[in-house]
Amino acid sequence: MRLIKKLSQHFIRDQNLVNHMIDYANLKSSDVVLEIGPGRGIITKAIVEKCKVIAVEKDPALVEYLKLQEIPNLEIITGDILKTKLPKFNKIIANLPFSISGPVTFKLFEYKWDSAVLIYQKEFAERFVAKPGQKSYSRLTLAVNYYSEPKIVKKISKGRFYPVPKVDAVLVSLKPKKAPFKTDKAFWELVNKLFQHKKKTLRAAMISSKFSKIVIERIPKELLKKRVVRCTLFDIRDIYTVLY
Repeated sequence: MRLIKKLSQHFIRDQNLVNHMIDYANLKSSDVVLEIGPGRGIITKAIVEKCKVIAVEKDPALVEYLKLQEIPNLEIITGDILKTKLPKFNKIIANLPFSISGPVTFKLFEYKWDSAVLIYQKEFAERFVAKPGQKSYSRLTLAVNYYSEPKIVKKISKGRFYPVPKVDAVLVSLKPKKAPFKTDKAFWELVNKLFQHKKKTLRAAMISSKFSKIVIERIPKELLKKRVVRCTLFDIRDIYTVLY
């Protein structure tokens, strides 16, 4: 129990929710599914009825528990998902530990896959689908939408997990998409700098981020008047193009 809390794991205790996840994933026998944090295997056992599963679990005790179940179609990798090199897979189904939702999501974007059905903390996932100007609109919004098409499928009451978390969750669908334009490390560093001051105008945010006056004046005046929280990916691209 102590380890579960430490790892922010909240296990599903509702078979109907698991069935909904499996149905939404539209699994075929040829699919290879990555599951992150399988816990005691409630989702795992449902997936293996359809196709192969590669499950990454950090807790050695849970790994041993799963092995004792002798679940067919299951390959278990013992390790931290953030430090593990993953084999080939084409779909993802997981009830993600809330504390590492962000880093895990960005790690997944480093691999090629067709679709993902994931459980996230509700407020965190709402940032995926936020629109420019909304309170939840953030650098996370830009990044997730650069790599994928996110969709909140349904709200999940916290009472459907154990231990019961403090917040509700949501089921999210992610579908990778072709990047709208090329980016590099400098582009995302620019996003991070500007969104540290997202309530300010772009001009004020750039001043706060220590950009020189000469550089700032190269940005179109209409764009400088725009608040960072209203800037789209393409606005940031336009700024980046001027700066670099």
